Amino acid sequence: MEKGAILRQIKDAEEKVRTAIKDAEDKRKQLQAEGKRRAIERSEVAEAALRKAIDSRISEAKARIESRKKVLLENGSRKSEALASSARQRAGKALEFVLAEFERAADA
Repeated sequence: MEKGAILRQIKDAEEKVRTAIKDAEDKRKQLQAEGKRRAIERSEVAEAALRKAIDSRISEAKARIESRKKVLLENGSRKSEALASSARQRAGKALEFVLAEFERAADA
């Protein structure tokens, strides 16, 4: 085989290697980009699920708080009414007592 043919074969082989290396690099970049895209998608799905779970727990907690608040306000209202009623009942007796004491002091 002559030198020119051998050099041509070497150049052809080098060109094939360069093409194979370029194709492999392109494939690597494509796979890397696909992997990043999938990782981002999975991360977004997980984040959405976490947000949904957190929102659900927050809603449940708010409902429990509102329920407890309602019970406490109702109890407080009943106690307040009872105290006001008791005070109204005692007001008459207190007024009589104060007037009696005033009259006794005035008579003395």
